[in-house]
Amino acid sequence: MLRNRVLLAVSFAVFAAYVGTDMVVPVRVLYAQQQGASLAVIGAMATAFLISNFIFQYPAGWLADRWGRKPLMVAGLVAQAAISLAYIFAPDPLAFVVLRLLEGMASATMLPSARALIADAVPAEKRGEAYGVFNAFFNASLLLGPGIGSGLAVFGYAPVFAAAAIARLIAVGVVVALIQGVSRRKTGEQEHKRQVAARELFSLPLVGAYVFVFGDYLYLGFDLTIFPLWMQNHLGASIQLIGLTYILWGVPTTLLSPLGGRLADRVRRSTLMLVFGAAQVPFYFVFGLLESAWPVAVLSLFFGAIYALMQPAIDTHVAASSAEDVRGRVQGVYSSIGLAGAFVGANGLTWLYEVDFRLPLFGLGIAFGICVLVGGLLVRLSESRGAAARKVEHSSLAR
Repeated sequence: MLRNRVLLAVSFAVFAAYVGTDMVVPVRVLYAQQQGASLAVIGAMATAFLISNFIFQYPAGWLADRWGRKPLMVAGLVAQAAISLAYIFAPDPLAFVVLRLLEGMASATMLPSARALIADAVPAEKRGEAYGVFNAFFNASLLLGPGIGSGLAVFGYAPVFAAAAIARLIAVGVVVALIQGVSRRKTGEQEHKRQVAARELFSLPLVGAYVFVFGDYLYLGFDLTIFPLWMQNHLGASIQLIGLTYILWGVPTTLLSPLGGRLADRVRRSTLMLVFGAAQVPFYFVFGLLESAWPVAVLSLFFGAIYALMQPAIDTHVAASSAEDVRGRVQGVYSSIGLAGAFVGANGLTWLYEVDFRLPLFGLGIAFGICVLVGGLLVRLSESRGAAARKVEHSSLAR
């Protein structure tokens, strides 16, 4: 699997891009707060990002199917680099809202194209392992990004955003130099003429994945708006400890994601989703009861390990449940619904945070648990009916 050039190039490009993203994660909210942003403006920043990212996910997937995965990734990465630099010159906190709006549009081009490229380049029977490798690279960005960002923040916030721009440009170089054309069964003209039925985007196996990812992304909304404030203002964490918490979560997700991918090729995927999804729920309740930051950092090691055994199963299931010529669009819908969950998390959990800082964690635990149960059981039902299995068989035969 490590000899697959496209897989490694895509994985390394995503790694470099998200090192840039993760550099900024521990400091963006604190930077905005320093510049005079209220909690309402901070919430608006997250909302602007999530709405624009949500709106552009499906168009990005459509463009990936029509224009090509590689050109779209390059355009998005260049835009993200420019936006990172623009933060340095933002005149007031409200400008951050506009930049987050633009950033959401640009970032929508990355993951649907990357995941579709991997599905294009890897045989169906090895996609679990491939997505495990991809997720290892993706999560490895947390080993470098937050540490670099929190370290550079000692010298001010501007170096963090400049370094993030450089990381995106490195990713551009990787995409341009190493990702070559990946052949697909149909010509572009044939693909464009075919009408895509709604059932291809909302089949039972995919609906199960959509429910699951909605719950999974609720935490992203919390992360974008509340996590740094919760850690610093209520648990007494420094910026460096906040960065370390991200790193500690990234260590097991990087090391164990390949194992999670191999399991996804061998074990019923709904079982992995249900077991390891449910195992995450107690962490949210424990986090809500903590009164210091160090236990959060330590528990993040175990939290990340469980997540690493779950995530490749979802990615593999989505790839197996989508036809090749609409794969970008399916990935777009999948990401859009996840971002809808993040939007709900960012707004609903911010409201709970204003009532009591513990309530967002408790709300996360309940909501994610419901989505794991409903989404996982829908995937199990689709497996029992053979819907997901037929997709895998069809894709394998086509190759």
